[in-house]
Formats: sequence, structure tokens, C-alpha cells
Amino acid sequence: MSKIRTLMIVLIILFSAIGFFIILVGGAGTNSVSQKGSDTLLELMQNSAERFTNENPDIGIQITGGGTGTGIAALISGQVDVAQASREIKQSELDQAFSVGVDPLMFRVAIDGIAIIVNGNNPFAGLTVEELKGIYNGTYTNWDQLGGPNLRIVAYGRQSTSGTYGYFQDEILQNEDYRLDMQQISGNAAIVDAVRLDSGGIGYVGIGYVGSSSDIKMIGLASEEGGPYYSPLDPDAVYSGDYVLSRFLFLYTDGIPSGSVYQWISWILSPEGQAVVEELGFYPLGQEVLEEELAKLEG
Repeated sequence: MSKIRTLMIVLIILFSAIGFFIILVGGAGTNSVSQKGSDTLLELMQNSAERFTNENPDIGIQITGGGTGTGIAALISGQVDVAQASREIKQSELDQAFSVGVDPLMFRVAIDGIAIIVNGNNPFAGLTVEELKGIYNGTYTNWDQLGGPNLRIVAYGRQSTSGTYGYFQDEILQNEDYRLDMQQISGNAAIVDAVRLDSGGIGYVGIGYVGSSSDIKMIGLASEEGGPYYSPLDPDAVYSGDYVLSRFLFLYTDGIPSGSVYQWISWILSPEGQAVVEELGFYPLGQEVLEEELAKLEG
């Protein structure tokens, strides 16, 4: 049984390593929008594209995953109209963009609380940020070092092109290296599947991907020893930043968008678009932030 489970985990990792997600919806005319990037945003953008094109059948929307870094690179090279990102653009990427005449404009479109998940049989209900850091930098290799069962820790994370990979490294590892044996997986859903099958597994995923399976468990995070544990399911904790892995999710365009791209981003920031954000398990923008993003569309 354990061999079968191990094989399934290996297959998840292999398939995720070559995973490529794309959706093309809408009309076949010349009005089209191409978008690429963050896998965290992929399902949300797919659903949004379907709703948008139902209302705007003359516009085709092509959504591709591959990671934030891949999406930003595609925007800079002119391959796509929009990059979807789970982190802010790096200075090195900005410099590269400016050097070829591209002027990336950032739009905040949703709020995420990165969830820390463990196998459903894991007794832990919460970790401190320092303990989580110790797991992912390799300080802790067995759950018994943290007061749990004698069980090897298997850490799952995103691939290096992922914005979530970089965000987690900045916020939790404080720019230290990940442990050498971390299983790098392309896609949130694949991490959920891997942790579900691995009794010693732990992973980090966008809140919209957790679902309600009893085979995995979301655990709380405390900023310090003895501090309160906060959950990404608590809206107040996410909006206030008390949950330490709260973040914005972004779309980037080359300058102020026009035409079909303008219509697409306007729709995402509309009440209907923000309702889809909530339906998919993420958090909609607050009114003040929403007004700031809408103002960018008008220059």
C-alpha cells in the first residue's frame, strides 16, 4: 500500500513538472486577449474568462499558466497582452521591460491568504512562523522535533518560476534557501494531492485551492511563540494582515490598457468580477483599493 501511495506521489510530481494549462473561450473574431502567468490565479481567471465572454461573445480570451515569472517574461517579450502574477514585479524585470520599451502597469485584482496544509491525520493545529521557517529551511526533518509523532517531514512547494515560491521565500524564509529535498511542484492542486497522500507532508497553496477534503488540514499561523494563531479563512485576519501570508494577486499590462484588454480588466474589477473572486475562495478587494485600481484604467 505504501509503495502504491509513493508511486502516486511521484506521478503527481512528474505530471506537475510538465503541466501546462490553457483555456481559450469566446469569439473567433479579431478581438482577443492573451494572458499568461501565475498558476494560483489560473482557475480564477478561467472562470472569469468564461463569464466575461458570455457577456462579450465577440472577444476571445486565452488564459495560460506556467508561473508568475513566465507570465511577466511573456509580457516583456510581447507574447501576451496581460501577465497574471502572485507577486509584485521584480526590479530586474522592470529594468528589462524598460530596456525594450515596455511599461508594466500593475492592477491588484484579488486578495489571497496562502494556506499551510498538512495531511488530515497530522495532529498539528498550528505553527509559529519560526517553526514553519525551520521546516522549509531544513532545520526540522521530523515532526517529533516539534512535539508531534515520529514521522519524517516531507515539504512540498512550488517551482522556482512561481510567484508563490518567491513570496514564501521572502516572507517566511527571509531570503534563506529552501531545504534541498523540498519537492517542487508546478501547481497548487498538485500540492494538495501530494499532501493528501503523504502522512508526513506539508505544503503551501493559495486559499482558493484548499477545498473541504478531510484528507488534508489547514493549520493556523502565529507570528511568534505564544501569540494567537490566525487562519486564512478569517477575513478580518487576512484584510488586516494579522495572517502573515496575506497578499494581493495582480494583473500586469504594458501601459494603460485599451480596447479588449481594457474591457477585460474593467470587468474583473466590476462587482460581477469581484463576486467571482469570492466564489473561487479568494477575497475581493476593499472599496478603497478597488477605486485606486479603477482609476489606473483611466490614466
